[in-house]
Amino acid sequence: MRAALLAACFTLIAACSSLERMPPTPNVSRDGSGSKALQALPADQQKPEMEILYVTDRSEMGRSKRGPEYGFGRATAMAFGTATVQLDPNPSWDELVRMSGQGTEDPSYQLEMTTVEQKGEVVLTPKSLQVVDGKLRRTPEAAEELEKTKAAFLAMVKSRLDQSKQKDVYLYVHGFNNSFYDSIARSAILWHSISRQGVFIAYTWPAGFGGAFGYFYDRESGEFTIFHLREMIKALVELPELERLHIIAHSRGTDVATTALRELNIAMRAAGKDPHEALKLETLMLAAPDLDLEVFGQRFWLENLGSVAKRTVIYFSAEDEAIGVSNWLFSSKTRIGTLSQMPFSKGQIKLIEQMPQMQLVECQVKGGGSSHAYVFGNPAAMSDVVAVLRDRRDAGAANGRPLKSLGNGTWLLNNDYFADVGTATPATTAAQPTAPATPAASQQHAP
Repeated sequence: MRAALLAACFTLIAACSSLERMPPTPNVSRDGSGSKALQALPADQQKPEMEILYVTDRSEMGRSKRGPEYGFGRATAMAFGTATVQLDPNPSWDELVRMSGQGTEDPSYQLEMTTVEQKGEVVLTPKSLQVVDGKLRRTPEAAEELEKTKAAFLAMVKSRLDQSKQKDVYLYVHGFNNSFYDSIARSAILWHSISRQGVFIAYTWPAGFGGAFGYFYDRESGEFTIFHLREMIKALVELPELERLHIIAHSRGTDVATTALRELNIAMRAAGKDPHEALKLETLMLAAPDLDLEVFGQRFWLENLGSVAKRTVIYFSAEDEAIGVSNWLFSSKTRIGTLSQMPFSKGQIKLIEQMPQMQLVECQVKGGGSSHAYVFGNPAAMSDVVAVLRDRRDAGAANGRPLKSLGNGTWLLNNDYFADVGTATPATTAAQPTAPATPAASQQHAP
């Protein structure tokens, strides 16, 4: 009976949203800023199709005409490469630029992943280890192979940073029951929404088992992938060309991302380093977080994860059905993704009020996909994502990001947000970012 109930819950959630189509243009870009930023791209990047970098520890199921097919199995290797996404109907570049800067006549573009090219991989198994003086060490051959693969990955990222005016990397970590395609498609949507600035990487872990107990498999896959994500981030920030790192995590991926950052935070502080400087972490964005409130409190306050990113933005909604299921399933006090009245203690609220870099945004929006995918499908919610990632703006009208303050360090976002860009401070394009003002006070997608 319990298994049937679980299956019904997760089937309902999974059926709520699809990543087959491009969502509407964000409100904030309809003042022409979306078009202007795309027009500023180098000539060789002005093409409708998008090439997304990926890193994965999914096992390869086989090969198709488009390249390797990655499933939900856990691989003994970390692979990296590129995936190309095309739009159907296939617009000209001029048509796409025009549509990206206005709010009318948005065509319903379908997303198609046409090619997947694996550029390299490194195998990580006990066979690559040896015991030296009673301690485990990589064999010389394994260490050499790891360094070669790391160098090839960083060279791929560097070549794209060299072509970009913005020396930013955007790293997307997906949630429960997402396929490889889902992660690539959402990354393409996000990258286009921020006007294809910087370099976008999809970190795609072994989720998507399905069935009544698929959530539990995916949850353990999240634990499995933390080591790989941590090591990838640690390698990535070594690039001197990289100036800013932005991590965008959704749903179950918020636990994966914050756990990896927690481990890096602890290790760097123990080594006498400033984690914020070492990680170059400009933005940590947690969308619809499937993260227990008490776990969140430990990580962000007691372990000081809240000060690692220059800007931590957390989107939550009391109407999030998927997080409601997680609350019930794990008997949580509450989860961050469904906060409504902010059930923090007075002491916690005082901490939030003194940390303007910690921005908790209550989303009261309708439309744009499921109650769990609202951040990435609703044009008002996506406007704030763009204002944060593309324009690097802090909360508040004085900063050109006119969220309504609810007090207690929280903000309100509804469907009217940037609905009339003529009355709000227009977003500055990422090609020429403006320093924020000083504050005045193919597959069904699941969680």
